[in-house]
Amino acid sequence: MAARKGNAEPRIFTPPLRELTPETSLGFEAIDFAENILGLTLRPWQKFALIHGLELDMRTVPGSDVFDPDTPPQRLYDYRFRQVVVLVARQNGKTVVMNLLGLWRLFVDGASEILSSAQNLSNAERALGDSFKLAKNTPVLVKYLPYRMERGNWVPYMRMVNGGKQIELASVPPGLEGVLDISGAMPAWYVVAAGGAGRSYSADLAMLDELRQHRTSEMWDAIEPTTKERPRNQIWTFSNAGDARSVVLKRLRNLALRAIEENTTDREKLCLMEWSAEQDRSIFDPEGWYEANPSLGWGNATEEDMAALARAALDPEDPEADEASFRTEYLCQWVQSTEPGKFTSAQWETLANPLDGLPEGTEVHVGIDCSLEARRTHIAVAFERPDGLWHVEVIASRAGFAWVPDWLNERRGGWFTGEVGLQSTGNAPATVLVPLLAEAGIDVAEWRGAAMTGSVLAYTSAIRDGLIRHPGRAPGVDEPTLLESSALGVRDRKLSDVALWDRERSTGDAAPFIATNIAWWMGHRVEDTFVSAYAGDDWDTDSDGASDGDYDDLDDDGLLIV
Repeated sequence: MAARKGNAEPRIFTPPLRELTPETSLGFEAIDFAENILGLTLRPWQKFALIHGLELDMRTVPGSDVFDPDTPPQRLYDYRFRQVVVLVARQNGKTVVMNLLGLWRLFVDGASEILSSAQNLSNAERALGDSFKLAKNTPVLVKYLPYRMERGNWVPYMRMVNGGKQIELASVPPGLEGVLDISGAMPAWYVVAAGGAGRSYSADLAMLDELRQHRTSEMWDAIEPTTKERPRNQIWTFSNAGDARSVVLKRLRNLALRAIEENTTDREKLCLMEWSAEQDRSIFDPEGWYEANPSLGWGNATEEDMAALARAALDPEDPEADEASFRTEYLCQWVQSTEPGKFTSAQWETLANPLDGLPEGTEVHVGIDCSLEARRTHIAVAFERPDGLWHVEVIASRAGFAWVPDWLNERRGGWFTGEVGLQSTGNAPATVLVPLLAEAGIDVAEWRGAAMTGSVLAYTSAIRDGLIRHPGRAPGVDEPTLLESSALGVRDRKLSDVALWDRERSTGDAAPFIATNIAWWMGHRVEDTFVSAYAGDDWDTDSDGASDGDYDDLDDDGLLIV
């Protein structure tokens, strides 16, 4: 029985407009160049990416049934897509695709200017160096490179421009004379640094690696306009999956997914090809490994290697171990954050235990926190369950903060008793609520000083020791809840021997999670003095509490009606 291989076809991709053949895609020509000129052996997934990404706009192909006779000569054999997004797990050979694509367009397809970049400039320069080595070791290509004398021998070399190396041709291959601009500048392939460095260029092809690392649109906004005025222009991006901060990759992917779902891809110029595992796959499920790693079984990587990596991601001896990095790197799955947070997704998932309504006679404690600049306010509750564990959840979340007093007073006499906890000192965003709550007759317990730092440490320990419960996700829902996203992205900072939640360093919005910490603290106060859940000999089963009322009806997500 033949050994299993990684999936050649991506799990998600923009469908072609017609059958892809050498007449409808230049990918076949690029593959022939790679295998018969460069001497490379491509894997099936790499061929798929080239064939689909280089699909032709048949309106620009002479002889096709939809050819537009008014097509300008420089746009003949134009591409269907202007932007191509390739998502695949790491170490599957995407750099090979970048190298051969750049060389093919430079030496065969008539690109006059190519740009490439990665978040780490040295990685982009290394890839360009590898492409140059391929060209200089290929007899058909090396004769078009510049030569210089080194140690008595004429050797091909990479030119230096503005302190950086570039592949610049010394002469144009036959048939490509039209690529020369009015100044006669030779076709060249540059590497540009992340940021706005690409603004001074005008590129036929731009290739951006590690797109998940683009935390702002600065690089994209610099590169994308450089291709606008070039006929047959394309931007190819390569990456594995990102997180909440991967703003450019997330936007492009969402646009492509929407077009696929709405069946409007015939009008789009954006191509998505995503080799990723189904979102609900366990990190130990081989099906997910083969979905996200199309080179698995073609090279040195084996199922045993993947299993070992998965086990290492959940190393019980490593407090920073988290499967999030494995999911993005090796399953190409999106997560809230790829950086280790205070809590792992495995820890948080084990605490999910929804309740069917509020147990009769339960005392409910309310905590409030605001996002940075008070753009959004979150109201959380905490109460002791019949089993002695503490239940926390976010029950309201809206833009701004002016709505909070009225929202609370509408529930006064039910489960809300008229008192809330919030951070009311320093630069805490929630300080804006203090006068509004006072005017509305709502008492404020100030979360500050030793009470704050002590409860941060105790709440952290309670979560890690399994003494906290939350509703978790609704059945059949794949997206994380507001509280889950906040909890998995929250980070702290040390202040001497104590800890504080760090809003700036946290991934996403830390406020929903902080609101639950405050609500939990409200249930552990005795005459304004914080008492840890660990203070007594029976700390693992008992906690103190303080107020009563009834919940409103629950909505579909298990949250209280907002």
